[in-house]
Amino acid sequence: MTLHVDLEPRKHYLRATVSGDYSLRAAQDAYDHAVKTAVAVGHTRVLIDASGVTGAPTQDERFMLGLFVAAEQRILASKTPPHDVQVAVYGRRPLIDPERFGETVAVNRGAKVKVSERLEEALSWLGVSASC
Repeated sequence: MTLHVDLEPRKHYLRATVSGDYSLRAAQDAYDHAVKTAVAVGHTRVLIDASGVTGAPTQDERFMLGLFVAAEQRILASKTPPHDVQVAVYGRRPLIDPERFGETVAVNRGAKVKVSERLEEALSWLGVSASC
């Protein structure tokens, strides 16, 4: 399965609009593509709008995605010069877990990530507005 990723550089962040049917591998690829593109264009903040993604990840998939996000952020931070990225994910249930298990896994391993069912909350956490 694949997810379609539409990238839009904004003034203060990169917006990645993702759509399609969820799979763990596709979600990892979409995250990797969005974050690496953000770094390439000089952004450190990324909004992943996953409101167009369908599917319900299992707990194991949420755990694995959290591990992946943390590992990818550690790799970017270890580069010279270091790339310190902040990623907010906006989506809806059942894709988004109300307990935020995947977010907890990633944050507990040092990732700067926020998962929200409210676009305004995700943007606020990034410190940006929708118009920027």
